Amino acid sequence: MFKNILQNKSSFSTKQKGGVFLLHQAEKYLASLQKDLDAQIDSRLVRTFFNLFVTIAMFRNRVMGLLLSELGGYITGFDHAPAGTKRISNLLRSKKWKADLIDDFFFERTIQRVEELKEKGKRALMLWDDSRVEKHESWKSEGLCSVWSSKAKRLTRIRPGFFIPPPGRICVPGFQWTGVFLSHLGGVPSVCQMTWWTTRGKFKEDPDNIIFRLLRKIHESLGRSVTHVLDRGYANEKMLRYLFRFKQDFIIRWKKNHLLNHSQKGIKKTHLLARSFKGKSERIVRDVVRKNHKRISIAWVKVNHLEYLDNQLYLVIIRDKKNYNGPMYLITSLDIESATQAWEVLFSYIHRWEAEQGFRFLKSEMGLESPRLWFWDNRMKLMAIVTLVYDFLLSLLRNWKSLIQLFLRRWCHRTGKRYRLASIPLYRLRAAISNCLFFLWAQSSG
Repeated sequence: MFKNILQNKSSFSTKQKGGVFLLHQAEKYLASLQKDLDAQIDSRLVRTFFNLFVTIAMFRNRVMGLLLSELGGYITGFDHAPAGTKRISNLLRSKKWKADLIDDFFFERTIQRVEELKEKGKRALMLWDDSRVEKHESWKSEGLCSVWSSKAKRLTRIRPGFFIPPPGRICVPGFQWTGVFLSHLGGVPSVCQMTWWTTRGKFKEDPDNIIFRLLRKIHESLGRSVTHVLDRGYANEKMLRYLFRFKQDFIIRWKKNHLLNHSQKGIKKTHLLARSFKGKSERIVRDVVRKNHKRISIAWVKVNHLEYLDNQLYLVIIRDKKNYNGPMYLITSLDIESATQAWEVLFSYIHRWEAEQGFRFLKSEMGLESPRLWFWDNRMKLMAIVTLVYDFLLSLLRNWKSLIQLFLRRWCHRTGKRYRLASIPLYRLRAAISNCLFFLWAQSSG
């Protein structure tokens, strides 16, 4: 459907221009990937790939957004929906291509963007984080394992008048999820790698292997051009071992009970060592999560990890002046000689919140938890295509900032002070794209 619209240039004057522009940008974004696909699978499946990509961008439904029977109607028209579903199924079931092809596409774009950031003199940040895909009602699908349910935790939260003591962590069927994003301070992120893995069955994967493989690829292709930003889940000796082995710079939020070595204070737990150092600089910082301003102080000191005494590290100590929140500790391999460098380390870590937002968007807006596919390989292909759509939306925000405002005004107009003062939300852009493409689809389908 959408491929036919793009190729039928004679009818462009009768189509709405916004939708045609989006199709052109999607074609340009997928050009190299479609070329690689065309060398492996039938050209008809490549057309289905493009149509599926645009359909996922258009169809917004958290519960049924990735059901093949729902998507099929937009591929061939609702009167031939079973045929469209069959085409998507043939694409996903094809043994001639794998989801690794999309992973390679992401990494090639990552290399290009790192080179661009290096030319502009900006520090490239690799934002790491973990999440889970919960499949509460599933039981027989391949690769399911036990995951902690964040939704159950949220639903069993104690509220006034509604109190049943939760028994503990609730586990449900699902998949583990590791994501890595490329960004820079003040920039819009892009996807570097998305990996879904399980702890059970024949598709069982060790998360350390995922970390090791990606760090090796970065070391071989980019050297020491990026800085890895990681949360407390990666604050352990094993992660440091991998980062030191591949000579990577990093910023890790450190745990207060881990031991560190100081040349004068000796070996102490992080929070006890931090007591000896007062803040060297203060600043008022905006807390985006809690939506308020805080006056915080920052201090830094040279330390060493007990297992790697030859590797110089810096401990950055951040304190809330009013003691509303406890101190935060960051470990970094970057040299810190001034307050400016220390603040840059802190803001680089705060920028890691973009990774959390990415997981949330993929789950809530892209319906990543809605696929109902039996087989592991087929599911990985569909989820990789969804990630492609997400990265495409991010690329529009990066490259078409001036046009996006006009696009939102035309296809997703909102009133009120909140929308006038807020930065461009990705959710609103997705709604605008959905409206625009649906209007084009309705015009073309009759």
